[in-house]
Amino acid sequence: MADNKTDETKDKDFSKRQTQLIALTALILAICATFASLYAGANASRGILAQNQVSDGWAYYQAKGIRQTIYSSQLEMLELDPPANPDPAKLEALKKDYNETIDRYEKERDNIKADTQAKEKDRDHFLELNKGFAGSLTYLQIAILLTSLAGLMKQIGFWYAGIAIGAFGVYNFVAAMMMV
Repeated sequence: MADNKTDETKDKDFSKRQTQLIALTALILAICATFASLYAGANASRGILAQNQVSDGWAYYQAKGIRQTIYSSQLEMLELDPPANPDPAKLEALKKDYNETIDRYEKERDNIKADTQAKEKDRDHFLELNKGFAGSLTYLQIAILLTSLAGLMKQIGFWYAGIAIGAFGVYNFVAAMMMV
């Protein structure tokens, strides 16, 4: 009879300990999910900001192109239909000014294009990071649900499934952090 009480006491202690381990697992998974959520949100915001900068950059690039085209058209009109009785020195100075302005716009457009393409790479990187952290968060949330279910239903199988899925979520989080 003494052995039966000892076995019952061991079962109760093990069950209590198991419940504590399940709760600790849920807590650790929730902490990991919190960090994954923060990183996913931060990188989504950075991606949106970078996309706005990309849009602004291409609009600026187009504006410089329009101005360059206006100067090119004016130079072409000047060459095709020069004013009557022009001052040759002033006409050449005006053509030179137009050519310099056209060349300046071309260089500015090249710089704007390079900057905008770099911002596109930043945007793509931030959105890829967001995808990794969001995927990690999804797995961690599922793991938290399964772990909580294990505690409520006293079914160890749900806990093991939660640990496995949670480990995959943590792996995805670490993989995304390595890309930062």
